[in-house]
Amino acid sequence: MSTTTLRIDKSLRDRISHLARALGQTPHSFMVEALAQKADEAEWRLGVQGQAHERDIAMQAGEPGVEWHEMKTYLRQRLSDSKVKGQ
Repeated sequence: MSTTTLRIDKSLRDRISHLARALGQTPHSFMVEALAQKADEAEWRLGVQGQAHERDIAMQAGEPGVEWHEMKTYLRQRLSDSKVKGQ
């Protein structure tokens, strides 16, 4: 494991310390967990953006897509299904 130095202002450091204590963690473990979550989120976002870009290129090239009325029907059904499961 390598070491990295982060320069953070006192107010953020104090917030991290307070939250870490409240969660039963060390400030170090809190920050490592937060960084890992942020990296996961960024990787997911970049993956979604890449897929969207590929789909856009495919549609620009004339590949068929989903008609809006079909997508609207699908989304309404998904919403209806999730409401039934939540009851």
